Amino acid sequence: MCGLFVFLSKHFLYTDQLYYYTLSEQFTSEQIHKFITYQNATWRQVIGYGLIPVIIIIRVLYTSFCLYAGNLVNENHWNYKTIYTISLKSDIAFALSQIANFYYYAISDNYKSVEDLSINFLSLLKVVGMKNISNWLIFAYNSINIFEIIYVLLLIFFIKICFQISYLKSIAFVLLTYCIGNYLFVAGLTFLYLNFS
Repeated sequence: MCGLFVFLSKHFLYTDQLYYYTLSEQFTSEQIHKFITYQNATWRQVIGYGLIPVIIIIRVLYTSFCLYAGNLVNENHWNYKTIYTISLKSDIAFALSQIANFYYYAISDNYKSVEDLSINFLSLLKVVGMKNISNWLIFAYNSINIFEIIYVLLLIFFIKICFQISYLKSIAFVLLTYCIGNYLFVAGLTFLYLNFS
């Protein structure tokens, strides 16, 4: 499903006009044309679509690792396969995010550049605005969004149901495992972004 909405985004949102508008101040028309040709190359698109399941698996494995590390510290003796299944089921929140972002930008036409499309429309970054914050806060503000909250709530719910623990224990477990792991992931992305930009 995510692949379908990536395909739709590439064809309806990431248009040649958008690239020309975004890059026209930095590059010549000929350079932009070469960039668009490179972006639309068949081999590049095959690799791009092939990476979608890999990215999903890595995201689910990372969440599973965070939860399982907390499981080992707590000595709960929960099965890794069950934790992985919980992470995979909860990942529906990110699929919904992809779908909702596509429809929001396609219907509202509320974007002017490629950078605008990378902002989750229900995030703190959308509320505050990219120009009003420092570069090192961009990933953090974009990661604070409704779909991330839905993801955390799904993790809490599935952990409570699967392992028969109270909501309070499930909330504490997710906050101390996944949320800390997600914070470290965002901090790592910010570090890489600042060093390579």
